[in-house]
Parts: sequence; structure tokens; C-alpha cells
Amino acid sequence: MEMNARWELKPGQTYHWTLGVLSVWICRVDGEWLYAWNHRDEDAEPPVDRLSLVPDTPKPDDLPWTRVIAPDADHGVGFAPRLADRAVVIKGDEYITVLPRSNAELFAPLPVWVAVFSGASPERVLFEAPTQPLHRRWFGNSMQGSLCYSVFARLTSDRVELELPPVSALCTIRIRNQSSVPFRTDSVFLQANEFKLYRRRDADNPFAGLVSSSEVITVTGDNELSFSVASERAKQQQRAEVELVADWRKRPDDSWWKRGYVLFQRISNY
Repeated sequence: MEMNARWELKPGQTYHWTLGVLSVWICRVDGEWLYAWNHRDEDAEPPVDRLSLVPDTPKPDDLPWTRVIAPDADHGVGFAPRLADRAVVIKGDEYITVLPRSNAELFAPLPVWVAVFSGASPERVLFEAPTQPLHRRWFGNSMQGSLCYSVFARLTSDRVELELPPVSALCTIRIRNQSSVPFRTDSVFLQANEFKLYRRRDADNPFAGLVSSSEVITVTGDNELSFSVASERAKQQQRAEVELVADWRKRPDDSWWKRGYVLFQRISNY
């Protein structure tokens, strides 16, 4: 059950799951799916590292249902991990400097979404929700920038020292400073929506042992950066140890005019 993360729901009965600090309620009624979700107070209820069905927990009255029209006979619901549908900016608690003509390798945790789907062939996504609260920020200049998610996490050069929060994916970041000046930063831009998501084969549940593609940041001059997703050669060499969970994805509204409209909204507060 746990590796498949799938349940058959009784019609008219509300089910409640927790994952990270995310709470999800789902109910199957005639011709519709009803769902609602929110984030719990992390100080009051610590995050959980696996998807858990919680009995006898009704949906809060002030949390409205969202309806999905689905007039079929399927009553099964499944859960799967996904990476963000936008880029993610990781902001650390300290600055990191990479000296001129040198390279660095850093490790950071990436936030993970849960995709909830019904059906088996093909699966249809009912909704997606982040397993932790996220902030949004604009990264880059007004014309070529993009709206990103922003999280606070410690960047470390020692993978062993990385404190991976529950329900997050390990991301490797390679910085190549090819310039003649030191590169100093406390934030790293990650193209999470262009990453593939993997899981270690020895993981004991679908939301553990997650690893993402790597990102390469090349510094060619002062404030001149380029970002690329690393090739999958390393993953292919380790394919006996990891399996592909989800492919990369791109938001349908990620276009230059949409970015400009979003930026206009943020500037004008319209």
C-alpha cells in the first residue's frame, strides 16, 4: 500500500491525510471529487516524513471544498511526489564565496509537492499542493526574470552535514567561477521545473530518498551568470540505485507576456 500510495474511498466518506506539514481532505461523491488542504503550524505539529491516513479528523468548517467534476465510476485516489512547477530560489543563512577560476559543489534541499490523482489508465491529476508553506519572489530583471518560489535552507558543501527536512529532495549545485573576481552569494536560483525527480530504490516510502537533477551555475563576469541543468550521465550510471519518479515540467503560462503581466501586477498592486 505505502509504495503505491493509493486508497479506495467509500462514497460520501471524508478522508484525511498528512504529509510534511500539509493536511489534505478528500471526499468522493456522485460525479464529483471534493478536496481541501492547508498547512499546519509546524511549531504545534512537527512535520511527518510519510503520507499518513488520519482517522476521525473532520475538515475544518472554515476550509472550503474545491469540486472536481468526474462522472465516472473510479473511487481510487493516489499520491505521488513532484517538484515545483516554477523555479526555486534557495536563500541560505550565510554568504558563500567561490574564488576566481575555481569550482564549488553545494547541496541543498528542494521542496516537494504532492500530486493527487484518480484513475489508473490514464491517471488524471485532481490537484497538487506543496508539502510546506512557500514564499514567492521575482528573480532577475523586469523583462527576463521570472516569478519563483523562495525557501530558506542552509547550503552546505558537505552532503553528510546537510539536514534534509522531511519530504524534500536532495539537489546538487555546481558553481563554476570562470571570472577573475570572487563570486559571493547567499541565494541560489534553481530551475526546479526543469529537473527530473528520482527516488532511491531502497527508500521505504514514496516520499523518502528523493533526489533531483543537478544544476550548473557558470560565472563569466561580475553579475554575469548562466544556469543549466546537468546531464543525466551520473544518474544513468546509478540507475541500479535510483528510479525515475517524475519528468520535468513547464508551466503553460510561462511566457514573456505572462511574466510581464505578473510583474505589472506586482508593481502596481493591481
